[in-house]
Amino acid sequence: MDLREYFQIGLSVDAYEGLLEDDQRSLHRLYARRAQVDADAVAALRSSPIQRALVITEPWCGDSLAIFPVVARLFVEAGCDLRIVRRDEHPDLIDRYLTNRGRAIPILIAMDASFREEFHWGPRPRPAQDLVLKHKEDVAAGRVEKADVHKRVRAFYARDCGRTIVSELLERMRELRDDARMLAEDSQN
Repeated sequence: MDLREYFQIGLSVDAYEGLLEDDQRSLHRLYARRAQVDADAVAALRSSPIQRALVITEPWCGDSLAIFPVVARLFVEAGCDLRIVRRDEHPDLIDRYLTNRGRAIPILIAMDASFREEFHWGPRPRPAQDLVLKHKEDVAAGRVEKADVHKRVRAFYARDCGRTIVSELLERMRELRDDARMLAEDSQN
């Protein structure tokens, strides 16, 4: 299937949130309340070619419980159509977006009006990903408990309030704008 087909079968934000269990819903709402998405970020997304986004995730994903509310707020406030596809139901899609050969989630795919991928982002903001990678060998060797690493990642999300997620998405949009400007300049020469 192509991205248009995945988007068309994707869940709405409300339908996805309806899949959350009570404890997941509580965390999701907490991160949604704390999400710091400013008007400049919303305006930047509105002025970009991005009109749609597809998020690959699962309700049980701890990272997604912290990340998805920030992404949803940014994209919904900007007037973009946002849909969610469950990773475990669509392994063929997540396999296009592997992280270190793993099916890490969430993955956001930003698209233009024609369902053409502009960029993808995920599974975590750089500081959280760096924490996971820094301790990967220690966890595998049993020197550090995986739960301790998850605790540090959750602490990052709690302190950050989504600022890094928004910043990284804006950075990707600036790269798009800069690439388009360079292409336009090249075509004029």
